[in-house]
Amino acid sequence: MYSNTSYLPAKSLEKYIDRYYLFEKEDNDFFHLPKILPGTGLELVFHLETALSVNNIVLPQAHTICPREGFSFDKTDKVSFLSVRFKSGRFRHFTKRSFLDLNDQFISVDKLWGKAGSNLVAELKNIKSIEAKISCIDAFLLKMFDENYNPGDEKWNPIIDELYYQFNDINLANLSSKLQLSMRQFQRNFKSQFGITPKRFQQLARMQSIVKKGLLNNDKNYLDTIYDSGYFDQSHFIKEFKAMVKRKPLEYFNEQNFTTNFYHKSVNANSNTKSKQPQS
Repeated sequence: MYSNTSYLPAKSLEKYIDRYYLFEKEDNDFFHLPKILPGTGLELVFHLETALSVNNIVLPQAHTICPREGFSFDKTDKVSFLSVRFKSGRFRHFTKRSFLDLNDQFISVDKLWGKAGSNLVAELKNIKSIEAKISCIDAFLLKMFDENYNPGDEKWNPIIDELYYQFNDINLANLSSKLQLSMRQFQRNFKSQFGITPKRFQQLARMQSIVKKGLLNNDKNYLDTIYDSGYFDQSHFIKEFKAMVKRKPLEYFNEQNFTTNFYHKSVNANSNTKSKQPQS
């Protein structure tokens, strides 16, 4: 069995952070964690016990995950981590590190924030309750925000939101006009802010939406979704899915992935959400 619990961040951070979530595996059988698919977000992961590994390389005790290509954690018998899931593009307000350096890398907190990051990890080891750990991380992130925030970058937040939520309807030329930039300037500045081109972000947002909806709804019939999401036909979707996920859709949308995945339903301001799911 594993448990997956979501928590809201401090009110002052809700504009930038979607949730905290605690993932714990509750037995000693070896276990393949769900594959991390390409996506648009970034997470800051704090391993509460032994750190996970990828390709037999042990990860730092606290690090970023920013997957623009998919990957898998190594098989393990113990899992316990607390993750901060940032809204798309928002992590850049908390560090001077560019997304060009963060994408597809596991950057430790001490490399991100130096001694302050190392002190955070040491402090968390002495805190028992998850709620107290979250409060500690909240306070740290607020401090990093104050030190790194550039008001001039704020104008890009609604742009990334439009691409994320309206990927099917948005016109990149209209977005560039909103910022009073030529298309070439828009593409160059977007990549500087987010580490990928706006077109690639749009593709990732579309695929992420389809996969998330399918897995959370236990829906094997993805055809109803793909046409609403802007794909021209089934072969167009299958080709792009295989390129991103490295599997055919019919192979991926199965009971195992319906049961074990890292996607979450929305959390609201009134309550935290908690769910326990069986091991696959």
